[in-house]
Amino acid sequence: MHRQFLWGKLVLGLVAIVAVLQVVHLVLLSRLEARHRKHSGRGAPSASDGDDEYPTYNAVASVTPGGISSFSGGPEFAVSPYQETSAADSRVWVDSELPILARALVTGRVLDASGEFQVVPKLAKAESFPQASVATPAHDISVATHCSVEHLHRLLPFVERWQGPISVAVFAGETELGTALNSIASLRACSPPIRRLASFHLVSPLLPGGRPPLALLGTTAPSRCGSLLEQLREFGRDKTKKNYARGTGVGGVHSPPYPNNLLRNVARRGVSTEFVLTVDIDMLPSRNLRADFTNFAMKNRLYDDSQKEDKTVYVLPAFEANEGAPIPGDKAELLALSDTFRLRPFYFELCWKCQVHTDYETWQKEPPSAGLAPLFEVLWKDPWEPFYISRNTAPFYDERFKQYGFNRISQVCELHIAGYKFSVLNNAFLVHQGLKTPDSFHPEKDADQERNRLLFRQFKSELREKYPESSRRCY
Repeated sequence: MHRQFLWGKLVLGLVAIVAVLQVVHLVLLSRLEARHRKHSGRGAPSASDGDDEYPTYNAVASVTPGGISSFSGGPEFAVSPYQETSAADSRVWVDSELPILARALVTGRVLDASGEFQVVPKLAKAESFPQASVATPAHDISVATHCSVEHLHRLLPFVERWQGPISVAVFAGETELGTALNSIASLRACSPPIRRLASFHLVSPLLPGGRPPLALLGTTAPSRCGSLLEQLREFGRDKTKKNYARGTGVGGVHSPPYPNNLLRNVARRGVSTEFVLTVDIDMLPSRNLRADFTNFAMKNRLYDDSQKEDKTVYVLPAFEANEGAPIPGDKAELLALSDTFRLRPFYFELCWKCQVHTDYETWQKEPPSAGLAPLFEVLWKDPWEPFYISRNTAPFYDERFKQYGFNRISQVCELHIAGYKFSVLNNAFLVHQGLKTPDSFHPEKDADQERNRLLFRQFKSELREKYPESSRRCY
């Protein structure tokens, strides 16, 4: 009995010590932030300023008949997405950014609907975006994307290709929180385009006892910004981490399942433009897609109030390229690369029936031309899961789907039931970097798919109740 009493006192003492250390940690971070503001002369930007559902931005993208001009917050970038900065400068910038991100991590977190994950929306907001609100979204298009920490290096080429607003939801396990914050701070320090255009949100598993996710910030900033891309790539080069290799006990350590649909929804809620392209971070869009689509939308008056209820999504044919192959920028380059057999339709080997209804043959026969236009419409058929541009009012994703299988098709199925049309664009496309093959996935892929297959059956039954007037079905 006496021994149990002593153990109880010891446990309480340790809990008290941990609480004191957390308070000291926050005080030191605040002092570091204040010291940097004093020396740099700039105010403290807040990662979670404002109570609006969508962020408010500082610059307006002007659209002319010839295309989209640069944001008034800075010139359009057309060269490297990062800048060469001294070790001292990059360290100072990262040191000033980390306390802001850490504070947002502690104070800005909310629980998802399941209570399994904590979400930090607007962890770091883009500095230059179109002025917008929930009621009046900007006449523009954003990308909503997601990734785990080890794939953050893919954001650099994505920003360079997209050159427009991007909302990024990053997933980090408990032991990856420090790396996530440091990587985000380093990307913002070294890449002016990322700092201007990309907003970051963080999703992580709820820790035992619901304690605040205080991260260890002792990771290393890049020695030079020119080496940042390689350093981030090196972190993601662990060959044991195949696609969706989470929640599977990889390396003997159980990790949480990857909540793809939660991440997609978090990214979409960070979008303040009329249209959104929801896509994984390892897929690159065709060059000038943002400008071309915005011109197409203006020409066809898609931003008019009379069109707000229009239920059309604009399908982008998706392809996959060999590792090391150049990523084509326009349709002519894509067709030429296809002729060399270094590029093929997406999921050609893994699940051809999931993409075949895009009708690649008809699309590829249409010669390249200037601008964008609908080429043909496709009536949705099971199990087609296209990638597309939609209004951000389209149905969100069902967050019960995690890991591999049925996470995207469930949302496409709902679009079909809800009465949406699928219109394939003539010159726009997406390219996945690397071929999708059965051995590129984790060993538990089939178990994930079977578990989600049962959930999909339940989901389809629920859709009949949600849309009782619809005569459409998901089969």
